[in-house]
Amino acid sequence: MIRRKRASAIREGRAVSPVVATLILILVAVAAAAALYLWLVAWQGGVTGSIGSPTAQYTITIGGSTSVYPFDQLAVAQFQQNNSNIVVSDNQGGSGAGMIAVCGANVDIGATSSLQTPANLEANYGCPQGGLNQPVVTTVAYDGVDLITSFANAHGLISMSADTLLTVYIQASSTPFLGTYVHLVNGAAPVSATALTWNQIPACVAQSTGTGCAGGTETATTTGATVTPCAPPFANDICAATTTPCGWTVCAGGANNAISTVTRSDPGGTVQSFTARLLGISGTSPVSSLSSLLGNWGGCGSDGQLGSCGITADVAELGNPGVISYVAGHPDAFGFASDGLARVASSGVSCEGVATAVCGIAFQGIGQTSAIQPSLGSSGTIASSIKTGMTATTGYAGWRPFQWVTLGNPTGETLRLLQFVQDPSNNQAFATEANEISIYQV
Repeated sequence: MIRRKRASAIREGRAVSPVVATLILILVAVAAAAALYLWLVAWQGGVTGSIGSPTAQYTITIGGSTSVYPFDQLAVAQFQQNNSNIVVSDNQGGSGAGMIAVCGANVDIGATSSLQTPANLEANYGCPQGGLNQPVVTTVAYDGVDLITSFANAHGLISMSADTLLTVYIQASSTPFLGTYVHLVNGAAPVSATALTWNQIPACVAQSTGTGCAGGTETATTTGATVTPCAPPFANDICAATTTPCGWTVCAGGANNAISTVTRSDPGGTVQSFTARLLGISGTSPVSSLSSLLGNWGGCGSDGQLGSCGITADVAELGNPGVISYVAGHPDAFGFASDGLARVASSGVSCEGVATAVCGIAFQGIGQTSAIQPSLGSSGTIASSIKTGMTATTGYAGWRPFQWVTLGNPTGETLRLLQFVQDPSNNQAFATEANEISIYQV
């Protein structure tokens, strides 16, 4: 009977050959072993480097944000030169992964580039509640999230508003936007899966009140012929100088291809800051004013990620480095990334590697009437936003903190490392070299 059933199954194509089954098991085992090997190599790389060093007695583990990682690397390298008996294993994998790791006591320090509070860590990442092991959050530097295009992009995009930014991502999305509000462009809601082309980016921001371009109606249109496309100066404009109120043009340079949107494939603080600070979304609701934007750190859905708003980008890459690399190599790509990483001379994106200059594409946040570029230094737009708060005409909306999270107050070698990073001269040196803002510049 059993043989007859097996023969019948084979004839119907349902049975799996013993040889095929064995090969599948071997492939699964090899894949699992490879994944475990890569995990151990990445996570313990700093530890294995100390083998053979008789002076190494302590190990500190750090894991988390790809944005914070360059800052951490500079601090760790200098710290280990001055503390040869301490090995620091520093690893990047995203802010979300870092918070899960530290709350699970798998690392000593979790690095995050999105604003965290003890209550949020306890509620969303499983950190211990109360007692000596409750999470402690320490800010070690500040950064921003930039809009980026490739050096090879010919359209000369120099500024953008929150409503246009949201429209670009909604229209390119293959899934419908889940927001509880209707976002209108010239009286009509954006339609998913009908990506805007580059010369459809309007040059004036949409506002419900006011006069002039700031109060004009935004529209996707054809190339304007009366002004120079994509030329400064810009305030409320996106790509053009205008000669009359709302006599706008559009981004006309280069081939009129579809805008290819890019995001992270892994959960990260950069995505959360993008949805919360630049798109101005909290859960599935918009923030409606500058004052509400100032306190908004939630972003899309419950986890702050773009997909939790129902928005699917054309391309998803791993971490900030992956996003920057993709955008740099694709002239029609449009994305967002850490300000500090975008400023690296070899980035290939719109900062052009000038660390002391303004960076990326200027941005007009919700409630602002001017587009502001992120700039470094104690008098730059990132620092001014933190010190005095954004206004309608000043302060970069995309600023965010770099934070280290520990379970309980840091002690021993972990405390020594934190104190080393918080030393004024050290902190300013690390921040400057990493293209970030020191805690002593705000």
